[in-house]
Amino acid sequence: MTRWLTTVSLVLNVTLSLSVSAFQTDEKPASTLTAPDPQFSPSGHYTGPLDLPHVVRFQALPFRMHLDPLIPGLTVVSKLDERYFPLWVRVLEEATDSEIQEVAALSLAQAADLKLADVQKSGPTLIAVMKASTNDRVRFACARALAVANVKSAEPELVKMAAEGADPERLAIEPALARWKSAAAAELWRARLQNPQTTGVSFRLAAEGLAAITDAASAPELTRVVSSLTENYSKRTSAARALAVLVPDQAYTMAEPLFKIDVVNRLLGLALLDSVKPEAMRLAATYCEDASDGVASVAWQQVFHRQPEVLVKYLSSGCLHRDAQVRMSAARTIRLYPDAERTAWLHRQLSDVHIEVRNVARQMLVLIAGEHPELKEQIIAQAGDMLKPDSSDWQGIEQSLLILGQLYSTQFSTPCFALLDYPRDEVGVAAAWLIQLFPDESIRDQVRDYILHLEEQVAGGKVPVGDFFLRETMLLNYAGLLRIKDLQPLYEKQFSKSAAGTHEKRAAALWALALLFERNPVPELAAKYEERIKDRNSMPPESFPVRRMAVLSLGLLRAEASSKVVFESYEIDSQESSVIASTARWVLPLLGQPMPPDFAPVVMGVGGWRLNPAGGR
Repeated sequence: MTRWLTTVSLVLNVTLSLSVSAFQTDEKPASTLTAPDPQFSPSGHYTGPLDLPHVVRFQALPFRMHLDPLIPGLTVVSKLDERYFPLWVRVLEEATDSEIQEVAALSLAQAADLKLADVQKSGPTLIAVMKASTNDRVRFACARALAVANVKSAEPELVKMAAEGADPERLAIEPALARWKSAAAAELWRARLQNPQTTGVSFRLAAEGLAAITDAASAPELTRVVSSLTENYSKRTSAARALAVLVPDQAYTMAEPLFKIDVVNRLLGLALLDSVKPEAMRLAATYCEDASDGVASVAWQQVFHRQPEVLVKYLSSGCLHRDAQVRMSAARTIRLYPDAERTAWLHRQLSDVHIEVRNVARQMLVLIAGEHPELKEQIIAQAGDMLKPDSSDWQGIEQSLLILGQLYSTQFSTPCFALLDYPRDEVGVAAAWLIQLFPDESIRDQVRDYILHLEEQVAGGKVPVGDFFLRETMLLNYAGLLRIKDLQPLYEKQFSKSAAGTHEKRAAALWALALLFERNPVPELAAKYEERIKDRNSMPPESFPVRRMAVLSLGLLRAEASSKVVFESYEIDSQESSVIASTARWVLPLLGQPMPPDFAPVVMGVGGWRLNPAGGR
């Protein structure tokens, strides 16, 4: 082993599961958080941003105390240690061990794939090693790196490698050749179509490559494959898709008789129709009601992506189709062409048994309400009509509650209260969530009594139904916003880590207590919050949610005498595991202090590399 390397080993650094777009090196502020309004006071209906995930889980619905203020979380920037790239290039150039060279080339490929480094500048080295090496694994690793890094000057060598390689190598190389519209690969791809030993994967890559370079000369051979009953079905499908691109008129003619045969041939016909030809989409749409769910599903998705207006006439049946993909395609189509009747069809999908379908339907209704104001009242009314405690349609009730929250519908507190003890937590928690988003004075006494009843049950050893602590946490947010003083003894009990309930429940109670004493920095009360903030090293230490709410509570009290404790939290509390420090930074202006500098992004080294610099992390 050369002196500049450690041993080749699986060194597990901090491996991040981040999207490609998150891999950046530009240092910038972690947030755009601005100083608070001096008159800041959480109250009334929530009007700020409300971002819910694609599939909503009741356990993850946001608490009002986390929305007022809305403080962004940690910004993480993933970065490649600057020593890695030159190390890998030097290993490629100087190492004599083929395994080490292969690892270096694959590391460059991974860095290019994750956009961690400009691997194009290593192109000459990769090409030189690929030409000189007698080890196939090294050569193909270099080819993979060149393809991923988009080094177009390597095209002639990659064509040679594609000819020599098997499916795994071709899968890495040939998409780049197709992307570059490589005319040099055309002969290779045409020959592969005629070889009966060609695998389905290699055939598909060839067909896609020929379609990418619009190689009309390959159409006869592709036609032969589609028409041959003895050919592998995957090859016939790949050939059909290529023909739809190369010769759409011919593909349309070939497709028509296939729809009179069996399911397999109808699917083949749809592949032939996947073109820009308008008539092809109209014919494909007629199979949206095919007896085969598979055929109907492919037809819906294919037409939706190319010519969705053709699907309008099939919406009434599509919304009720057996196949979930069809129902989702119908929902997305309604969003594009909504009217009152179709909106009602979409509302019915909120009760769908498939979780993805009902969440897509909810998202489409929210979008329609924003894009078509004339339909918004209908959507809200339909959702409100679902809030019936004696209904067994928990799916529809849950999604309706979410819609009402997303559309900032403030008038449903009374029916929401009746749903708090619904047998499914999805409904009970979502109802409590809506109550705390838009607190209504008319149910003040009912909520207060409900919270006290839950506390009495717990104290008496009786466990209430469902996730009652989560419901209670939501309602404590409501109680704080309405400054319900009758619950003060309950709030004060939550300073104790032994108080019954979750960390979030305790945090909500302390936040509600601070709202009772807003702008009234009672020294004894402020000292209790300070104690929670500083409880970092006991066994167990105070929880993050409680400590964060204690910081925010000092801001609500305007406890200027506590500014030192809050500033200490800004300085030492971990940005990597919580937003306590960011909350402290935001609170300090409420305590008469200047807003400190924002936090720099946390730079995390992307690890998991097998080849590491000596002394590297």
